[in-house]
Amino acid sequence: MSSADRSTDPNQGASRPAPPAPNGPFTVRPVTPEQLATAVVDLGGSFLQTPAWGRTKPGWRQTTLGWFDPSDTLVGAGLVLSRHLPRLGRSFAYLPEGPALPWEQVAEGPSAWLDPLVDWARQDRAFALRLGFPVASRRWAPDPVKKQIGEGGLMSFTDLPPTSDSPAARRLERWLDERDWRPIGWGNTAAVGQPRYVCIVDLQGRTPEQVLKGMNQQWRRNIKKAAKAGVEVRTTGLEGVATFHDLYAETAVRDRFFPRARSYFEQMVRAFGDREHDRISAHVYEAHVGGDVLASALMVRVGDMFSYLYGGSTSRNREARASNALQWQAIQDALETGCTAYDLRGFNTSLGATSPLTGLLLFKLGAGADVVEYVGERELVLSRFWHTAFEKAMALRVAVNNRRAGANTESDV
Repeated sequence: MSSADRSTDPNQGASRPAPPAPNGPFTVRPVTPEQLATAVVDLGGSFLQTPAWGRTKPGWRQTTLGWFDPSDTLVGAGLVLSRHLPRLGRSFAYLPEGPALPWEQVAEGPSAWLDPLVDWARQDRAFALRLGFPVASRRWAPDPVKKQIGEGGLMSFTDLPPTSDSPAARRLERWLDERDWRPIGWGNTAAVGQPRYVCIVDLQGRTPEQVLKGMNQQWRRNIKKAAKAGVEVRTTGLEGVATFHDLYAETAVRDRFFPRARSYFEQMVRAFGDREHDRISAHVYEAHVGGDVLASALMVRVGDMFSYLYGGSTSRNREARASNALQWQAIQDALETGCTAYDLRGFNTSLGATSPLTGLLLFKLGAGADVVEYVGERELVLSRFWHTAFEKAMALRVAVNNRRAGANTESDV
């Protein structure tokens, strides 16, 4: 399949027939974690909207909400993470990359779907509602992006004609602008919230041979080198987190970003091990030569999407190209389990051409990933006073983190 034939939906996984469009008015009320998990899988929602993700965030209150049509049928669901101002009973409500809704229908009439959520947030005494709109806006094939990065830098590629452009996204953006949903994190996407730009390898209807052919020559050469060097890839669970974190921390020093604690990843693997749905899972991948682990990564599968969240590698035996072997095995596993997209996650468009993280982006593009732009995160202020106080506190926190980490920080996955 050529890039020009691909949908603007990065999940693309709808080989199943589309259900009839739900009709409003809709109501929003709490649902069980199991109902949320099923809705996320059925509607192609993000791993950030699963109950498992909520369990990785013990500092936030989790609320699982459902959207119901007039016949009381559940037609969507979302995970709300709330952070409270101490002793004041006011909260900041956040739905990262969510909720799981039929977004093509939402874009036709956003008020019917989003106004009930706003009403719920007001009743919950939220001073602001932040929502990551998981609607693919534009998509670029990898080769033009790589060329433009080399010639003009990261930001300039967004001026290139996209491979595809979504009318539904344009309609939704107009509606959001008219109702003062403010865009956030559009420059320094790593500092605040989730990335607006992500790298997605299209797997739908493709064989492993076709996906391999879509990679650049260097990637294919490195996969062959890894096989010749005897690199093998295995999957583990909680027992692999210690080794993963050692390699991840080594990578953080090398690439100059501030790493998360080992306990964070242990919590994540445990959370995704409590299975509300058989199509939601997490694994630690290890690429090793004779038992010496050279690269490791944390992967999550939700429905038709297979996502690479975090990774690390050692400087030992770099000529073995363990990272390429690891990613290639994960892509093959994604194909075998019926996934239609491989998510390499996001990047920061404000990075300079010499940044180590720019090299990471080129690594992802070399795997044959398209760049997908989401409508992204928007925020609706419900109380200006409390929101201003919260913003000042968060700005101070980001400044402290940046001073600790240097120039680079990771996105808040």
